[in-house]
Amino acid sequence: MSASRLDDTCSLGTGGYPKPTSVKGRVLAALLTGAELTHLDCWERFGSSRLAHHVHMLRDGGAGWPIKAVERPVPTSDGRQAMIAFYRLPKATIDQAGEAGAAYIAAVAVARGRT
Repeated sequence: MSASRLDDTCSLGTGGYPKPTSVKGRVLAALLTGAELTHLDCWERFGSSRLAHHVHMLRDGGAGWPIKAVERPVPTSDGRQAMIAFYRLPKATIDQAGEAGAAYIAAVAVARGRT
């Protein structure tokens, strides 16, 4: 996959790939590695507090990625339990993305200066 093909959202693999320099691109690359993300992960790893928005755009906003959300209880600092969403891609989707997904992960790493 050439860098020019990654400059704009394009239809490769199982969904569209956003620009590798975008937060959406970093979120998708993480999900393609099999990672499960929460809003806190998004804040700590990507500097964005808008994971639900990025997931919405990747899933329902035209890119077409079948990102799954599972809500689980987690403890809060004051002893309560809060329900938070954990986002992930199904393994079958990651497998289907195959070489295009691996190339995209690499392109995101290059865009971040992590080659």
